[in-house]
Amino acid sequence: MTTPDPTTLGILVTSIGGLTTAIGVLWKTVLSHFRSIEERLAQCEDDRSRLWETLARETKHTVDDLRNGNKGRSK
Repeated sequence: MTTPDPTTLGILVTSIGGLTTAIGVLWKTVLSHFRSIEERLAQCEDDRSRLWETLARETKHTVDDLRNGNKGRSK
């Protein structure tokens, strides 16, 4: 077997290092976007719960009755 060219090995190692760095940066970016999406989702869930509670209070039904479509039974 022959000895590989040092220039080729250097280019290969540099390329692998650059790709690894790029993947790491992209991974951090994707994770930060996921965190922001999760925060907005939690806010939406809180708003949705408050809307259900307000609607139930105004119609004098329970939240479970409204969600299940059982509007005939009042509190």
